[in-house]
Amino acid sequence: MSYQDFQQKVYSYLIKYKKENLNIKDKGISARGVEHDCLFPKPYCDAKIPVMLYDGIKEIVKDIQASKFAYKPHLAASVHVASSQTACINLFVPILESEYADKILKESGVAPNGFDHIDRDQLRKGYCFEYWESTLEGTKGLLGDHSSHAGTDSDVAIAYRNKNNKLCLWLIEHKLTEHEFTTCGGFRSNKDEKTYCTSCGIEEILENHDKCYYHKHCGYFYWKIMDVQSSFFCGKYEGNGCPFRGGMNQLWRNQLLALELENRGAFEDVYFSVVSHPENSFLNKTMNEYRVLTNNSPKFYDFKSNALVDVAADYLPDWSNWYKKVYLGIE
Repeated sequence: MSYQDFQQKVYSYLIKYKKENLNIKDKGISARGVEHDCLFPKPYCDAKIPVMLYDGIKEIVKDIQASKFAYKPHLAASVHVASSQTACINLFVPILESEYADKILKESGVAPNGFDHIDRDQLRKGYCFEYWESTLEGTKGLLGDHSSHAGTDSDVAIAYRNKNNKLCLWLIEHKLTEHEFTTCGGFRSNKDEKTYCTSCGIEEILENHDKCYYHKHCGYFYWKIMDVQSSFFCGKYEGNGCPFRGGMNQLWRNQLLALELENRGAFEDVYFSVVSHPENSFLNKTMNEYRVLTNNSPKFYDFKSNALVDVAADYLPDWSNWYKKVYLGIE
């Protein structure tokens, strides 16, 4: 299946739900003035709570957004049927708010090694969205890259206790129909350092951080953290230049957040995962290259959303059936 075929297949499920279940027949209008079925018309596209949210969690999401753990909605959250952020909330809130959450995470086989139970005294009932940790380093975050328009966030953070009752954290990046992770802004720029992206590897940038656009022009802490954590990325890279200029960039930044949280002693262990649509195989190349670069570290792994949804069918059948219908096209 081509990427375009996969994307249109998932879009067809979501557009069908929009028209038949939400009874929204009108098309939305893109920024270029083009009408599309995959977009919501006004007033839905301006809603603070996306109309695509599962009915059973809308009040919970309102409560989240009224709390100190409110997340910043993505531009597409209420606009596009295939908003990855909205899909992420639809996947995790029903499970994490459930009394069966620990069982579902364990029985699905996706929880980090040593996971025992969610620590409900941490974050907001043990979890939050768009996590970046602002308390240890101030408003710019642990990576020094946070602002009103940029910054590294983990889509979901789950605080849990391991089998030794030590506090740990699980960071999760959610992907729906995306075919690649976010690439390096420096490599996409027209700055002089762009030439270093293809000519300098990790060791050379460690020797001179100014060869990285993020360090020289933005003052981000990525390579300062790499001074301590570079051994994590000790595997092979089949290419020239910086391995983090392409799709591995987003994986690298999230991993740096996890490693720095461990280094600061905030958590005993911090794992980082990617969860994606079961038919999305288009992220595999980047993830496999990243696995090799990290020497197959168990601190990074991926899983498919249906692993959670299938197990949840025994505990949350109404939601599980709804999710399967909307996102997987299973009636």
